[in-house]
Amino acid sequence: MKFPELLVFSIVISHTNRVFNAGRLVTMKIAFFGLLLFSFSAFSLEVEQLNSWFEQAQYRKIVSAMEQQPSLQQNPDSAAFYVQAMFNLRQREEANTLLNQLITAHPLHSELLYLAGINKIVLASGGNIFNARQRTSDGLQLMMQAVTIDPHNYPAQHALISFYQTAPATAGGSKELAAEQATILAALNPLQGALARIQILILEERLSEAVALIDKHLTATPTQPDLLAVKASILARQDAYLVAQQIYSKTAEHSIKPSQRYSALYQVGRLAVLTNNNVLEGITALSEYIGYYNNTDQSRLNWAKLRLVQLFMLSGSEARAELLFDDIVNTTSADEDFMNLKDQVKLQLATPL
Repeated sequence: MKFPELLVFSIVISHTNRVFNAGRLVTMKIAFFGLLLFSFSAFSLEVEQLNSWFEQAQYRKIVSAMEQQPSLQQNPDSAAFYVQAMFNLRQREEANTLLNQLITAHPLHSELLYLAGINKIVLASGGNIFNARQRTSDGLQLMMQAVTIDPHNYPAQHALISFYQTAPATAGGSKELAAEQATILAALNPLQGALARIQILILEERLSEAVALIDKHLTATPTQPDLLAVKASILARQDAYLVAQQIYSKTAEHSIKPSQRYSALYQVGRLAVLTNNNVLEGITALSEYIGYYNNTDQSRLNWAKLRLVQLFMLSGSEARAELLFDDIVNTTSADEDFMNLKDQVKLQLATPL
């Protein structure tokens, strides 16, 4: 029941019950509003719980909960978490079918439009060549609608700008449109506009210019985690591992979102392996990362365990390395890099010093 309808309903109840005594009228109102508040609170808790599960990469739990309570799928905010969980479980075709239904039912919901759009573009990039053009076109239109409906949908804004910057002109790409959209975004939100311009520079491989622009903005906001994370990723790309590790550590310290914090901690641990520096800090970072994501669907969890095994070996803790390696020794993955490194680590553990 929508709020205006609630007011009308309350007035009708009050008018109808004038013949009743005041005590009964008060009781009815309390019961009615108590039921209403309970339903609002229950719904709010559902969305909050889905968000918590999503942050912790508990994607299967989200899918199971949504399938057990089909009524939740009718709410676009809950459905958005369901869809994103499906993305992470590589159920993109199924998500596409569901999103087609959802955007028909909720044509003005910016988040669903954005998710539908980006999913069609991802499917087009790796799918059937015969429907790739149509899916790309449809995806672009949906992202444009998402941004038009809610200009503050920043993930949609960044996705649209990146598409304009990288897609061929025949598919709707345009560097001019990318720059124009970034300017529009900067007027709306200076930080998001700066991040968009930085992303354009990165996509053009103008990394030094990107770092210079980041540093300019960090002068005013030295602990801004989004800027720090992007700078660290660029420096890691340039093999400046030690400085990147320090900046990732700072990113983790100042992050608000758990996903950003733990992503930074993962990088702190990974770079500790590559540099053989700050090993104890790397062990602490990866231990915290694994503790947060253990027994979840986080795709980098086994990588984190393997890197932590390497750090235990570097620190001379062979027993701890062997114990943790037992968790992943039988793990299989389509990631050849992971499987090759796992085999190398297995040989190192089997070879006495």
